[in-house]
Amino acid sequence: MNNRQVMDYLQQHHAEFDAEGDVIINHGVPSAALLSRQATHAFLTQYAVLCIRGDDAEAFLQSQFSSDVKALNGDGVQWSSYSNAKGRMQASFLLWRVDAAFFLMIRRDIAELFRRRLSMFIMRSKVTVEPLESAVLLGEYQVNGATDMASYSPALIVEGEASVRLNVGRNICIHYFSGEDGVLPFMPGALIGSREFDLYFIDAGVPWVSAATYEAFVPQMANMDLIGGISFRKGCYPGQEIVARTQYLGKVKRRMFIVEADGALCPVGSDVRTEATGDQSIGKVMSSVLISEKKYRALVVMQISAWENEPYLVLESEVKLSCMEMPYSIPELLEG
Repeated sequence: MNNRQVMDYLQQHHAEFDAEGDVIINHGVPSAALLSRQATHAFLTQYAVLCIRGDDAEAFLQSQFSSDVKALNGDGVQWSSYSNAKGRMQASFLLWRVDAAFFLMIRRDIAELFRRRLSMFIMRSKVTVEPLESAVLLGEYQVNGATDMASYSPALIVEGEASVRLNVGRNICIHYFSGEDGVLPFMPGALIGSREFDLYFIDAGVPWVSAATYEAFVPQMANMDLIGGISFRKGCYPGQEIVARTQYLGKVKRRMFIVEADGALCPVGSDVRTEATGDQSIGKVMSSVLISEKKYRALVVMQISAWENEPYLVLESEVKLSCMEMPYSIPELLEG
């Protein structure tokens, strides 16, 4: 991120970059604006955007992704995923279409690995998969238009060619523009750190696969089926047999939950255990955000039955987990 207007903006707000290249705001503590749910915005440096285009792009992506890509008609967006042959997710992402081009928002630490992996299967298809190197991603949280968590819907809307609005129980808008010739849009509210913005995705129950959770979960474990990220009516794609078998022949034994963890650390990829299961891992942290001193909010994929045995994170000391309310229903819990 070296666009002059962006750098000037960050300097005006006394922002810095951490060792991983993400924007941090030197509050000393988690952003008060974030915690009080005021309007906020952030440069989403932890994400990247890929552009997929070509005459065969739609058919190619339909054969690779878990969602029904053909249903994208230019005014909608999908959550989707990409898995290996064993059905383990190598990526989860936000996918939208503008005219004949497809855009994909993905965690930055797996973006190039994913691009190379996907490109291996293009063969003779007329498809290109390229990173938008100059793209700048901005996340905006709007308080006034926020929807009730009870009205969660996976329906999403593209606004023009520069904004994607997410109706996920949180009024989130993702703006993307060229850092070369684009104009930095006006952003209301307080600027917060890149990673702090992930709290809104956590509260919406939206999973992002990263390097620490690469190939760790079948899509249903991360609730991809509950946010519209899996089509069970489309044709084959990598891992489809495992995904379908999980859906129709067996009960999903692991699900993703919003939790709070009382501890100084809550690293993504950390194992979850219980006293009853001993050294056996029964889950992992998908994502986490520090919300107050020594308290994290996180998404954790774990055995549903483990809540009966006080699950904890395996760190230097045991970090107990408290289950929070989900923005959508988990069928296995309703079944008892």
